[in-house]
Amino acid sequence: KHYHSMEVFSTYDLIDDRGQKVAEGHKASFCLEDTGCDAGIHRHWNCTDGGDQGVKPNCYDEYKWTIDCQWIDVTDRPHGNYRLQIKVNPNQMVAETDYDNNIAMCDAYDYGSFLLMQNCYLGE
Repeated sequence: KHYHSMEVFSTYDLIDDRGQKVAEGHKASFCLEDTGCDAGIHRHWNCTDGGDQGVKPNCYDEYKWTIDCQWIDVTDRPHGNYRLQIKVNPNQMVAETDYDNNIAMCDAYDYGSFLLMQNCYLGE
């Protein structure tokens, strides 16, 4: 089976030093499953059990960067400091016990040939 459960499962916004969004991307969801988990946590959800989907606490659903839309095009952006804001489940299409921890921020520096991400934290 090949799932396409949501067109937008997460959004990626690149924000400049004035607080303006200057580039964006998003992650489509093919199937929500535990592709990996923290040490000591066992995977539960997979996409081979008749269509049930989910991501267990302390697990993650990871797609390769080569899949379309798993990136932000920064080709025309000037080099310098930015912030990356990631929102997971922005339209609340997946039921959760708490939506308050769905935003992460990272400091980003564009060196031209790559972006350096550091100082990531949860919250707006």
